[in-house]
Amino acid sequence: MPETWRMRCFSTEEAAQISGMRRGTLDLWIFRGPETLFSAKRGSRRYFSPQDIATLAVSRELERGGVVILTAVACAFEHLQEPPAENAILIVRNGAISARTGEIISPADIPRAVHHSIQLIPIGKIVAEIRAACAKLYGGA
Repeated sequence: MPETWRMRCFSTEEAAQISGMRRGTLDLWIFRGPETLFSAKRGSRRYFSPQDIATLAVSRELERGGVVILTAVACAFEHLQEPPAENAILIVRNGAISARTGEIISPADIPRAVHHSIQLIPIGKIVAEIRAACAKLYGGA
């Protein structure tokens, strides 16, 4: 689906369902954040791409770990320019304040000893599930 990774064809309701967010939460994030980062507006409706939906889902995981919403969105967007490998892990140090924070690693590279708190987010699995859900809704996306 790389050719449709950025194709904005999913409604707000579909994006909320696929990303696992409540519709109200999604509306709030759009209102508070850089809306062009994860949606396009056509008339009075918004449309989302699989990349946008993945950005929302990964942002939500980062935010749950204590990253401020706008930083979480920017960090997720930074790491989702292309779909990651299905086994990819996003490792982010807690208290991250930069969009460029974190790196994508393979499961074999997860540090066994750490000197500070970190978040391990299964970014590849999240994206794979989103792409599968998008494909099911879009009929082959």
